[in-house]
Formats: sequence, structure tokens, C-alpha cells
Amino acid sequence: MKIRFDALRGLARHVIMAGIMIALGAVVVPSPSHAASCTATTNSAFATTIANGHAYTKHKDEFVKGKVIDNLAFPDATIASAGEFATFLEGILDAPSKNKSLANSRAAYWDSRTGTIIITNANAGDCGTAFRPTKGVTYYDEQK
Repeated sequence: MKIRFDALRGLARHVIMAGIMIALGAVVVPSPSHAASCTATTNSAFATTIANGHAYTKHKDEFVKGKVIDNLAFPDATIASAGEFATFLEGILDAPSKNKSLANSRAAYWDSRTGTIIITNANAGDCGTAFRPTKGVTYYDEQK
């Protein structure tokens, strides 16, 4: 089981700031872009939360057997549910082809076999996104 400390660090920052604001008597109202922070701490939790967020709904048509993106056909059976998507994502998080830390409490994971990127985001309620970018690994490499 791997723990994503960057996610915990982002959550801790928000909790500390909220505590300071409450101590000062301020009303804490999150901005729309930060309405909720990711609470996932394991690969399984990240995968489940991402799969049940916007990622599956928006990108499910990319995970169809034989669907070609960036000259790579999706090699697996069609992913037919958010639960199957979560299992697929957890496999990538457990053993990515590449991974790196990004700015703003995010991290990127690349799967060269399927051409899939996962971006975890401690500042997003759905913990990030996953999709098959049209620029393939170049898109992953460009993430900062």
C-alpha cells in the first residue's frame, strides 16, 4: 500500500488555514475551484475517487477495446463501469511506466501500454483525472 504524502500535505494546509480563520472569527467559505479537497491517501482510494468523479463520465469513450489514440489502440477489454475504471487506474498507480510530482499538490502517472495518464490533485474533490491524451507521452512529459 502506497501513501501519497503530497495529498496529505495539501489537505493539512487547507485544514490549518481553516483553523486559523475560525480562530480569528472569520467565516470560511471555500472558493468554487476548491470547494472540496481530496481525502484519498492510498492508490485504491485515489483510483476509486477519480473513477467516480468526472474522469469516467467524460473520458469513458477513450477506454474502448481497439480505440486508437496517438496511434495506439486500447489493448484491454472495454471498460464498462466506474468500478472497472477504478480497478484499471489502481493498476497504473501501483506500477506506472513513469511518474513525477507536479506543482500545486499534483502528481502525474503514465502507462505506456495503454497510453493513459493519471493526474492526482490533492486540491480537487474528485482527486484528479485520467484519460488517454491525443499527444500521448508528449502530453505527460509537458506536465509541470
